[in-house]
Amino acid sequence: MEEMSPWASRRKSIYLGGIVIVLSAIAFAIFWKYWYHAPTCFDNLKNGDESGIDCGGSCTLICSGDVIKPIIRWDPRLFEVSPGLWSALIYIENSNINVDAIYMPYKLTIYDEKNNILEERKSATILPKNKTVGVFEGLIEIKDNIRPRRAVFEIGDNIVWQKNDKKGEDIDITHSPLLRLDNIPRVEANVKNNSTEEIKNIELVIAIFDGNDNAIATSRTFVESLKKNEETNIFFTWPKPFELGSKTCESPSNVMLLLDRSGSMASSGSNPPEPLTTAKAAAKSFVMQLSPKDKIGVVSFATKAKDPIDSNLTSDLNFATEAVEGISIEEGSIQYTNIFEALHSGWQELVSARAEENSSNIIILLTDGIANNPKNPTGRTEEDDIKYAESIALKEATNAKAGGVIIYTIGLGDEINELFLKTLVSEKDNYFFAPSAKNLKTIYDNISSDICQEIPARIEISYKIFGTSI
Repeated sequence: MEEMSPWASRRKSIYLGGIVIVLSAIAFAIFWKYWYHAPTCFDNLKNGDESGIDCGGSCTLICSGDVIKPIIRWDPRLFEVSPGLWSALIYIENSNINVDAIYMPYKLTIYDEKNNILEERKSATILPKNKTVGVFEGLIEIKDNIRPRRAVFEIGDNIVWQKNDKKGEDIDITHSPLLRLDNIPRVEANVKNNSTEEIKNIELVIAIFDGNDNAIATSRTFVESLKKNEETNIFFTWPKPFELGSKTCESPSNVMLLLDRSGSMASSGSNPPEPLTTAKAAAKSFVMQLSPKDKIGVVSFATKAKDPIDSNLTSDLNFATEAVEGISIEEGSIQYTNIFEALHSGWQELVSARAEENSSNIIILLTDGIANNPKNPTGRTEEDDIKYAESIALKEATNAKAGGVIIYTIGLGDEINELFLKTLVSEKDNYFFAPSAKNLKTIYDNISSDICQEIPARIEISYKIFGTSI
């Protein structure tokens, strides 16, 4: 048998090696094409430079272990919108500087006073980076006139976090004070997009807080889109008024109460004297409605104004109510009605050092009689005395109003001169007629609402943009 030459043997080995290489290359190419997949951020595997499954490393999604968890800033607050219909508000903070929660599942559970579950809501929201936002749940129906006792908000585990190194959206939100048009609470706001791009799907949540920083109302609205530099007006409304808790007025007030203590204020002959006793109760109720920033003073008057006055301007409301309670009718002599001296004493106190600067100056005069003192030095009749007493009282009121004092008058009973009392006031609606002392509390309440328009201590509007997809 002829032996193969060394060259032929080498050539055969080369051919076989080449064939093996070619077949291996073909097999590798087929494997690469049909079976091998390069690591991606969407293959449901931990590979490449990922620190978790499809998160971390060069992926845009961030692993939950690499972020600060959301913080619930306060427990859910429940608000009754109408009988049987409620809404809820929770504030959540995302303190991560450059990471958004683009999907945050949660559960809201509402309980009654016996810890029975009244309602359970499961939903999801987003949390923009480095922001605290309101999470709103509305149209919560609670049947059978049951009032919810508490609510629990739980954040789910499967939060999806996404890296966001972009500059945040530049949105300006300005708003009006709380308006009460036709007794319907309303807040108007303007939303402007200062960004360089269009922004879509903006959710806006409002919260209104009282003077004790308690949330007392909430609502939500949406803006579909805002183009670059575009702005739009939005409105938050509520179907019924809500209590603001403690008063936080637009500006504080210096208030002088002028109270008639002439003999006619005990005309009923009763003990304690009426209508004086009921009038004092109404005045004390008014005093206690004032805000802590207000000051109140008291002047009682009959033939002359009390000197020294019953109470100088003070922020001690209890002291002022004690001064009102201490007013009595002087016995043993005929008592006239000196409205001039009452106005003069009240005005002088308002321009004293005890009055707070940058506060409204207000006089509220209550009388049940006709001004008939001081007497006309040249007069001969009672009518002359009345004309003189009214003229100098009107002059004093005119000077006080020119100095910025707001004057209210209250005429009690039938023996008054309404036309004269109407000339003293700053505006025609500042005169009130009380047929009897029983009407005084309502009148004082109206004046209190007029001089101190209740406003929320704080209105807060937060927003989220639902324009991001996973």
